[in-house]
Amino acid sequence: MEIRKDTISFGPFSGSGPRNSNKDVTFPGPVTKASAVLTGFVVEFSGGEDHEFGKLDVFLDTALLGGSVVRVTARFGLRDWSDNWDDSYDGRVDFAVIAE
Repeated sequence: MEIRKDTISFGPFSGSGPRNSNKDVTFPGPVTKASAVLTGFVVEFSGGEDHEFGKLDVFLDTALLGGSVVRVTARFGLRDWSDNWDDSYDGRVDFAVIAE
């Protein structure tokens, strides 16, 4: 078993719901199983406006790309209490990949 830590960053965005981004994590040898776990996150409304924190969506998924590469996909979204996706936000998702 081996563990690798990494981060996926999300720049300022406002729009129609959570967004997805991915990062490929390479291990020194072949991988047969892998899982990603959330180790932390930072999120904030951008643009200098004052907002009340409403709902945060953070999810991780993994896919084996073959050989020694694991793709981690993060879904990330933030809304205020209006429940609309109209506010600009940014942040990062920290994770660890555990692979065998």
